[in-house]
Amino acid sequence: MPKVVPALIAALLVAVPACKKKPAATQPDATPAPPPKPAPAPGQSGTGTPPAQPFDPSLPTPPTQRPLYNFQITVAAGRTAELEHLKQLGLAFHGASDASGGFPAGVVDASGKVGLSWRVALLPYLEQDALYRQFKLDEPWDSAHNKKLIPQMPKLYAPGNTNTFGYTFLRSFSGPGTVMPVPPKLPAAGKVIVGVAPPIITDGASKTLLVAEAYDPVIWTKPDEPFSAAAPPRLGGGVYGNGFCALFADASARFLPTNIPPADISSLIQTNDGRAVNLP
Repeated sequence: MPKVVPALIAALLVAVPACKKKPAATQPDATPAPPPKPAPAPGQSGTGTPPAQPFDPSLPTPPTQRPLYNFQITVAAGRTAELEHLKQLGLAFHGASDASGGFPAGVVDASGKVGLSWRVALLPYLEQDALYRQFKLDEPWDSAHNKKLIPQMPKLYAPGNTNTFGYTFLRSFSGPGTVMPVPPKLPAAGKVIVGVAPPIITDGASKTLLVAEAYDPVIWTKPDEPFSAAAPPRLGGGVYGNGFCALFADASARFLPTNIPPADISSLIQTNDGRAVNLP
């Protein structure tokens, strides 16, 4: 009987190597996959109308949910708040027009281009003088200094009761026959470009769009309002599923359906095409 114990111990010692870990070469590769690249913001990857911009990780991430509001009670509250915001913007636009002879259409930078959006140019008429003075007006929206001000977007530019972190859906329209035509000769660097004044809108200020919710958001300081009559922008669907808030050139604000035909959208944007559009 005593001979059995040593034999058992010897058998166990022989079996131990078989329990050792397999060589590293036979183990599956445990190296983690590289993290996915961040999604480019609208206008940064060439998907929008403006020229492509290289991806800039210093810019905030745009909202990706479409539409932003999914629940009816939130939709109603947000829409009410946003229409009030638009009315305030309308009063500011008219205040600027009375002071300078036309709606503000942007700010010229040192390169002789539109460097900052109309939203920046409108700040002094929104009781945002302190923020306006922080901008270097002769620098573009994405200069090292001006980029730091993106998070300070006024709530009036955001959808009602939500935060889009420096992005806005509120867009205006720039080009021939719009409320913000680019003049043949731009003013000096740091000066505001003056667009049309309500009295010279031959189609009628109450029938001409001044600002509307676009499907794609844009950084609020960025001048990004090009318009083509042949390919009008997509309005609505980014914030609400069934319509969009719009500001007319007479400072009235309305909620319009998303199913307005593109030809009618084009006519609503143009100031003098002579085509009447009957809105619901």
